[in-house]
Amino acid sequence: MQQRHNQIIAYLEQFDEAGVQELAEHCAVSVETIRRDLNKLDKNGLLHRTHGGAVSHKKKDIGRSFSTRLRTNSDAKRNIAENVLLHLPPEAVIALDASSTSWHVAQRLPNIPCTVVSSSMRIIRSLSQKPHIKTIATGGIYLEKYDAFYGPLSEQLLSRLKIDIAIISCTGIADYSIWESNEINISFKRKLIANSKQVFLLVDHSKFERKDLIQMEALSCIDKLFVNQMPSNTLQRYCLENHIQLIL
Repeated sequence: MQQRHNQIIAYLEQFDEAGVQELAEHCAVSVETIRRDLNKLDKNGLLHRTHGGAVSHKKKDIGRSFSTRLRTNSDAKRNIAENVLLHLPPEAVIALDASSTSWHVAQRLPNIPCTVVSSSMRIIRSLSQKPHIKTIATGGIYLEKYDAFYGPLSEQLLSRLKIDIAIISCTGIADYSIWESNEINISFKRKLIANSKQVFLLVDHSKFERKDLIQMEALSCIDKLFVNQMPSNTLQRYCLENHIQLIL
């Protein structure tokens, strides 16, 4: 076991991040064995466990790249995005975070008069052929991994705008809270939540009852929760009690 653990750590130090299946093939063991190994190594502080894999403990930014997230649960994200469109009024100012689920919303957004604010260059590019949609890029520090802008300049722009609807995703919801994988995403999303009249949270079923590195906000801060499968009865009751509209 120790030899396998050393293999995993060495692999992550070489490549920064890896998925469970990738590590299982590298170590020639089952996916279940790798999951147990990663949980133990994470508990011992030797790596950071992420949704679907792990990253080296030497890496400060443990979020998964945009291209990696885009390949994950794409059908579920498309279904969620199509439902979101039914709740977007014309002429609205809509802020989209740099998540892959928000990108699916942008892809399907019809060419109607509205304004879209985003930190994601992928989203800005996807709207460039829709002349009735005014697009505003937040600017700031560009990170190639996320193909998006972050930092104080992005957040300052959000503070000056009147946003009708913020559309965000996350890495998990658990304990009636929204969870994220790193501070880079959290600061921007908190500013979005604070400066928007309504907040839509888009969550596919893989994120139910999942915690990550940082607890971002209480789930009660959102107005609508878009899902592709109904969550637990407990979470449904919480949404009802906190006036969160649950949309499947």
